[in-house]
Amino acid sequence: MPTRLKFVFVLIISVFLMSCGSEQTSDAPAENMEISHQSQNITIYRDEWGVPHIHGKTDGDAAFGMGYAQAEDNFGQLELGFIMGTGRLSEILGEDAVLADWVVHSFENNELSKRDYDNAAPEIKALLDGYAAGINYYMETHPELETRLLNHIEPWYSLALIRRWYYLGGFLSRLRFTTEERTAAFEAINGTALQMAQVDYPEIDPEDRKEFGSNAWAANGSKIDATGSFLFINPHLPAFGIGQTYEAHMLSDEGWNFTGYARFGYPLPYIGFAENLGWMSTDNYSNQEDSWIEHFDDPENPLNYTYGDATREAVEWEGVIIVKDAGPRKVKFRKTHHGAVVAMREGKYLSGMFATFDQPGWLDQWYNMQRSSNVEEFTKAIEPQRMNFGNIIYADRGGNIWYIYNGSVPIRNEGFDWNTAVDGSNPDTDWKGYHSLTDLPQVKNPVSYMIQNTNTTPFGVSMSESDAKEENYPTYMVREGDNARSRNARRILNKHEKFDFATWEFESLDTTMVEWNVSKPIINDAYASTSSSNSERAAKLAPVIELLNAWDGVATLESVEPTIYVDWFEGMYRSKERGAEFSDEEVIDFLERAVDRLVEDYGSWQVAWGEMNRAQRPPLDDAGNPIFDDDAESIATPGVPGWSGGSQITFNGRRDGLKKRYKTGGNSYTAIVAFPTDDNERTRSKSIHVFGASADPSSPNNMDQAAMLAQKQYKPAWLYLDDVKANAVRSYHPGEE
Repeated sequence: MPTRLKFVFVLIISVFLMSCGSEQTSDAPAENMEISHQSQNITIYRDEWGVPHIHGKTDGDAAFGMGYAQAEDNFGQLELGFIMGTGRLSEILGEDAVLADWVVHSFENNELSKRDYDNAAPEIKALLDGYAAGINYYMETHPELETRLLNHIEPWYSLALIRRWYYLGGFLSRLRFTTEERTAAFEAINGTALQMAQVDYPEIDPEDRKEFGSNAWAANGSKIDATGSFLFINPHLPAFGIGQTYEAHMLSDEGWNFTGYARFGYPLPYIGFAENLGWMSTDNYSNQEDSWIEHFDDPENPLNYTYGDATREAVEWEGVIIVKDAGPRKVKFRKTHHGAVVAMREGKYLSGMFATFDQPGWLDQWYNMQRSSNVEEFTKAIEPQRMNFGNIIYADRGGNIWYIYNGSVPIRNEGFDWNTAVDGSNPDTDWKGYHSLTDLPQVKNPVSYMIQNTNTTPFGVSMSESDAKEENYPTYMVREGDNARSRNARRILNKHEKFDFATWEFESLDTTMVEWNVSKPIINDAYASTSSSNSERAAKLAPVIELLNAWDGVATLESVEPTIYVDWFEGMYRSKERGAEFSDEEVIDFLERAVDRLVEDYGSWQVAWGEMNRAQRPPLDDAGNPIFDDDAESIATPGVPGWSGGSQITFNGRRDGLKKRYKTGGNSYTAIVAFPTDDNERTRSKSIHVFGASADPSSPNNMDQAAMLAQKQYKPAWLYLDDVKANAVRSYHPGEE
């Protein structure tokens, strides 16, 4: 039913029921004469930055408000996420998304998500039901809304989106199946060719964590000029698309009070803080996924694959993918006992699987974590280990800080290279259950009174004897090393004997490029060599070298040095394979290229970092990608690339046809929290978003926080209901805004 007609139909039915009710209960109390609606149980309070503080009678009511608020602020991304999560991209993007949808359905994403919804605990089902109802209510009460595909949201969509984002967007990419390998498997299983280039899944490996990822710190004891603990929440996530963040605050009369960030399509924030505790999660690279080489060597029985001394039969089934402008397309899928068969390499099929993918509980764990009030309850909440993919940095009122190398890690036999596809015909490559929480590297309340992680090794978190020891863990469990962001965190945490909250705040938005300490001697050595061999060439670079040598490595809006340094570094280090060495000639050549490019684009090599490094929230293409424009309005930002260090990070690679760098990710939702020990003292908190609460370009909350972040400023993160009410610029029931 079209949305406009649906809305009219709902109104007609409502009037009819109200009329019948008044005739049949003329002597009944007034409250029985009214037809109640769940929306009346919810009040959305918007502060001056547009952040929704959502209060409901029940937790399910609050989730209703969350769905409604997200639809208000960015319905386009909300719908696109659900389309992607349920494997329906081909219906809006056409042929080039067929392979992406095929992978989603090969892993039976929708079937598992429907099953998990049907079997969900009552409190989880209430969240999912309320959230979907809130979005649907927004659609019903806004008949002018133009949808791309979905006219009704099902409660299980959120579960499908969570699986799609973390497993099929994260773990699957770690298996390094190329688009060509996935295409080969599709064509072999289906006996038909894909005619168009396909949407690619990015590859992820541990080295990427040096550039992309997140920061988290916590401190307690003598490290802070306060009781309890301090927490720093600093995710570096995409600013656009399915991975972007949404700040929201959930409150209910059932005692729920949690604020933090969600993604569009999630019924609750999943990282943040409550009155008594909070946490940050930094992606780890723990081995929670594997691929197997499957041997289908029996031409008489093409679904038989070798396993030990016998064979097993793969499961093959049919389905339909609807393709824009082409209609329904019948496709086949295949799986072995290891997992879905979605790639082919050197003539052999490859299957893949991810830890606990086929089990429920990710959303349950998030909810139970934020409903915890102390470290004992939090421990119980995370023991199921259904939330994978990320380290946990935890802090609370009890003065506890805790790091866990979190995630369900399969127990494996040593002796195999688990970073590559293993032989599926060997039963010894099968998983043998999962490691328990106590098996994982972790440190609680270290003697240093501080912990940090930036997607790095779990063996240097506290910089003290309290850290876990590498020799105590299986070789397949941990794959991370160090990075510049960790070096910068260690520098900051160690340079202060004691943090007050103001210092914690100041350092949390630091833009020191500690990698410059590594790069500086490389440039100087190469320049010295050039001076000896070609004095004329060296003379042209002398002003640049002089400027760089006087630089302290701190990026500001006004500084010129980071503009030159970033262009040089990225031009050189992305020109070869990782770990490659460069000659003095190459070092100087790339420095000259950086200078020449700046002169060509700006007429001078002395370009301020703020002039080059910008934040812009432009129109999006059909797939949700930003279309940046040098002539459109943008905001200067001092954020630095993740490879360089810093705690205010900006993903801002150069793009063809553009002179300026535009933020595509980095600091997304950043928060600082001080948990006091005294129950009579309130938790202190501040936060800042990458852009603003609303995706509407005409909204005053579209880019208001981007301007604050550029000035290294936070806004208040109201946590208590009386503060929320006192600082609300508007409040309303859903449907009455």
